[in-house]
Amino acid sequence: METDFSADCGKCFALCCTALSFERGRQFGHDKAAGQPCHNLAGDFRCTIHARREELGYDGCEEFDCLGAGQRASAIFAAENWRRDPPIARRLYASFSLLLRLQEMRRALVTAAELDIGEDLHGERLALLEQLATQADSLREDIGEEASKLLKACREFLRQLRFVIAA
Repeated sequence: METDFSADCGKCFALCCTALSFERGRQFGHDKAAGQPCHNLAGDFRCTIHARREELGYDGCEEFDCLGAGQRASAIFAAENWRRDPPIARRLYASFSLLLRLQEMRRALVTAAELDIGEDLHGERLALLEQLATQADSLREDIGEEASKLLKACREFLRQLRFVIAA
């Protein structure tokens, strides 16, 4: 199963720069509350300091990777006026957060393909991956309950792998 975890910033509403919070420190040059746009973000969702991020103390921007969750959440809300409607923005940010967790879990299960865990567990891993792909790529906002249950099942699967690997 091939999975592309590439972020496509050109198809995103700069959700890493709006939905997430960060604190001034070694990785960020200023504090930013969740749901507030970074003060370096232009109206077209482009970074005004992109070429100088490292020099200005924004290494965290370079290190963060949404694994494609940003463009997925943005596609769901493409027809919505989230910039002028705070309740819609909150729904967008919640979708982004959930899609980020789904993408992180997908990456973990793809990485587990390299483990010597036996055919049955690999089959279970592939089934979970297929379900994760269905949820993450559905472009539906209403996946919260299903996705939460699926993420729980994936965490349980990963927990049982530690016993197999330790043996």
